[in-house]
Amino acid sequence: MLLNELFGENARIKILEELLTYVDSFLTAEEISRMADVSSKTVYIHMNQLEEIGILEVEKKGAKRFKLNSNDERVLALGLIEANEFLRRSNKYELSFESSELNPVAIKQYSNYDEIEALSDEVPTLEFSITF
Repeated sequence: MLLNELFGENARIKILEELLTYVDSFLTAEEISRMADVSSKTVYIHMNQLEEIGILEVEKKGAKRFKLNSNDERVLALGLIEANEFLRRSNKYELSFESSELNPVAIKQYSNYDEIEALSDEVPTLEFSITF
């Protein structure tokens, strides 16, 4: 992901990238540890620091669980950076989807929503979404 490319590979970046990947989910330190490939102790250290500065929401029912605070401007900025990088990279590729009529539909780079809407009028069974 982009954060890793910009700031190098370190534990906090790995943790933040996993939290961005699962932005709407509360995750335990053990889950984050496994996904980010860092020790649980390291995850707890960083999660406590991130909680102190208000970047995390914490759920304390049972095992302590964490997620990014979607009301924090820094979190929104990180999400926009990652989303922009995803879109920038996806423009390098042509994606193909199959319609229910088994006619391949090519999706290229479109400059606005109307062009995508026109495509969906041509193939009414085509559905796709991008979630960040």
